[in-house]
Amino acid sequence: MSLFRALIRKEFLLLSRDPHGLLLLFVMPAVFVLIMTFALQNQYAMNHETRLDFFLVNQDGGQFSAAFARELGAVSPFNRVTADAPETELRQRARADEVMFLVVIRPDFEQNLVARARAVKLLVAPGTSPVFAGIAEARVTELLNRFYLQYRMASLPGISAGALDTSTPLVDSESLFDDSGVLPSSVQHNVPAWLLFAMFFIAVPLSTTLIHERQQGTLMRLQTMGVSRARVLAGKVVPYLLVNLMQVVLLFLIGLYLVPLLGGDQLTLGSHPAGLVLVSVAASLAAVCYALFIAQITSTVEQATIVAAVFNIIMAAIGGVMVPRFLMPEAMRQLGDFSPMAWGLEGFFDILLRHGTVVDVLPETGGLLGFAALMLALTFVFSRRSASA
Repeated sequence: MSLFRALIRKEFLLLSRDPHGLLLLFVMPAVFVLIMTFALQNQYAMNHETRLDFFLVNQDGGQFSAAFARELGAVSPFNRVTADAPETELRQRARADEVMFLVVIRPDFEQNLVARARAVKLLVAPGTSPVFAGIAEARVTELLNRFYLQYRMASLPGISAGALDTSTPLVDSESLFDDSGVLPSSVQHNVPAWLLFAMFFIAVPLSTTLIHERQQGTLMRLQTMGVSRARVLAGKVVPYLLVNLMQVVLLFLIGLYLVPLLGGDQLTLGSHPAGLVLVSVAASLAAVCYALFIAQITSTVEQATIVAAVFNIIMAAIGGVMVPRFLMPEAMRQLGDFSPMAWGLEGFFDILLRHGTVVDVLPETGGLLGFAALMLALTFVFSRRSASA
């Protein structure tokens, strides 16, 4: 037991001698969480006061088109930006992304509307998201149809003035996120996503340390002293597992306190934190065993750094870390099912978003532990081969 403690102490000493690398493991994911949380905030903006700014040009000048312009400015989430300028200048300003849209009411608006012709032109700014462009087109089309029906039904007997009143909501919607009806936010995705990226990024320092020891003959000297290969690897698993768990604590604290302090939404931990602990430990084991495997299949520090970084980025890209999986096409989502980061992310989502229990995260936890076992088995296979070579 004292030998095992000495091996663990050795790893902590090696980590302490590389404070810049150790700091990177904590600073990098923290910065990513903060940047991506606020960068993607509008993608989760159903519970925010999102504004779609637009310019409006009325080429008709009639009362009917003026009423349409007033109604359009009152439609949520539109926000009409008043600008006393010719159309050519407003086009240029929209092209420069001062607003998201330029709405042009064509001449003979009333006649075009009655004839079901194109009465309005919607010009989308280059920097506007396709999601918001679709929302704008749907809102404008909805308002045009309402004006058309009002125009047609105004002359029918027995139709009251309030028959087409849309001020009263007819749909009651709420989120299944929790009983309060509050929708999930950007921080609910980015904290676990970049946490997993940081966990697997530990493959870089662990693999480089193991390669240095192999090149310097440290592993050979330990074997001549009767220290088994399994004990050497176990002495590396425990310290880096603890580093990963410290990353978990740090990033969750950032989501709980720092993000709301900076104006974002607060991370909610769900009702079964034991599930978070289970997923965190399983993901940490998977990341550490993956790092041991990288160290065995590479022969130099440069190779290990490149291989670990490339595979880490690939797993993150297809696993929903860099781009949320709900934005991916079906083929990419199916490909992402092979990424262990996707398994960890779904496990965190079961607790953070779906308010699941420990039982709900068992499939993802089992997948991560299976991946860890596979990586560890391959590590021993390649280790024996290199020892006999």
